[in-house]
Amino acid sequence: MQKTLLVPTDFSITSLNALRLALEQRQHDQPVDVVLMYAEWLDDSISELLFYSPKKRIESLKSEVFEEALMILQNRFENRINSIRIELFHGYNTRAFHNFAEANQIDQVFVLQDYPFKPAKRGFDPIPLIKKSKFPIQFLAWKDQGTYFEENQLQLLFNN
Repeated sequence: MQKTLLVPTDFSITSLNALRLALEQRQHDQPVDVVLMYAEWLDDSISELLFYSPKKRIESLKSEVFEEALMILQNRFENRINSIRIELFHGYNTRAFHNFAEANQIDQVFVLQDYPFKPAKRGFDPIPLIKKSKFPIQFLAWKDQGTYFEENQLQLLFNN
């Protein structure tokens, strides 16, 4: 049976460490589908909503370094990953998260323990909402390596 993992992201390389650690734990399991979820509030403006495009929004949030890190992970764990996709979550409550998880056929959520999300302007930290939903969450032990430039954080994806 195909498993789908959810990993919340703020489009930083550090947040991708949750995916790396989750895949390292799944050494002998079947390949999985991965959903990287970014949580943000929708704008209330009708004109903004008329021209809203999730694909364009995701592209505006991704940096070259983030894409490079994602490619490194896909290459490093190619035998453990079927697919990786990025989805936007716009919910306000636990019911919305359950609907999101059901629509994406999520089996388990992987989150870095004590990681402070740093979302963009309209983004928010989805972890409190996921915790309230009582969805199966696995907190991954992660040691903060201090402040690094994005380029230097790529090296952390190769550690261990």
